[in-house]
Amino acid sequence: MRTRFAPTPSGFLHIGNAFSFILTWILARQEDGDILLRIDDIDSTRTRDEYIEDIFRSIEWLGLDYDNGPFSVEDFHKNWSQKIRNHRYTSAFEKLKENGDLFACQCSRKQILETSPSGIYTGACRDLDLPFDTPETAIRVKTSDVPILLEDLFIGDIALNLNEVMKDFVIRRKDGIYAYQLASLIDDIDDNIDFIVRGEDLVESTVAQTFLANKLEIDSFEEVEFLHHPLLVDENGSKLSKSSGADSIKNLREEGMTPQEIYSQFAEFYLGEETHIESLDQLLEINFLGSEEDFEEE
Repeated sequence: MRTRFAPTPSGFLHIGNAFSFILTWILARQEDGDILLRIDDIDSTRTRDEYIEDIFRSIEWLGLDYDNGPFSVEDFHKNWSQKIRNHRYTSAFEKLKENGDLFACQCSRKQILETSPSGIYTGACRDLDLPFDTPETAIRVKTSDVPILLEDLFIGDIALNLNEVMKDFVIRRKDGIYAYQLASLIDDIDDNIDFIVRGEDLVESTVAQTFLANKLEIDSFEEVEFLHHPLLVDENGSKLSKSSGADSIKNLREEGMTPQEIYSQFAEFYLGEETHIESLDQLLEINFLGSEEDFEEE
């Protein structure tokens, strides 16, 4: 098994990120797998060094380790930033373009919402044959009505029609930045990732990546196993977002919370019962993919 931590440095990590890291670490170590730290900084407009540093601090504080990846902000910028791999995304983009799978679109979010309250793109520019170098133009990929099957270790089999959830999704923004769906796919292939753990809010993105892999004839992506875990939510039922607020790992750490308290909350979240955890070794003894697993406190 080869998996990854793949945080985005767009804010301070929150406790939901900690849970995702811990779950990924447990599943990898239980299978003697390798873990890569890959910091997804493709959106340079939101990346800040203090957020990158927070990733290193948070992983260290949680007591987690990884086998490959950057070890400092300087090392990250020099050797691991997605900017270094931009040529790989461009290569994939050009292949899709040559195959006729892409089109240029000038629609703004406001215009899309005016015609589609759900926010799903209507295909307004799909047949206009706008030049790709038209100013203020995003590039979209032509999706289809054919359902895409995703096998997931946590939530089971899923079949999604991309036209119903992410019709003609953007793969290069108006500012020239490649979309997460394309960059993450290429990185996972280049990094030989075969097991991906991510939140259930990214199911649609996973299906979009599967669609892109088929278009790019990347057969190895079919062998990747996925686990989309449930999300922590706030008191209003909304998913947590990166911030410097009460839910950030940085804030919790500074207020005196211990990693052991995070471990215990993590175990309670997945096991559905109050559980006292003192070490990561205890967590390694639990089968978090099983049902009705018994756990004896040590």
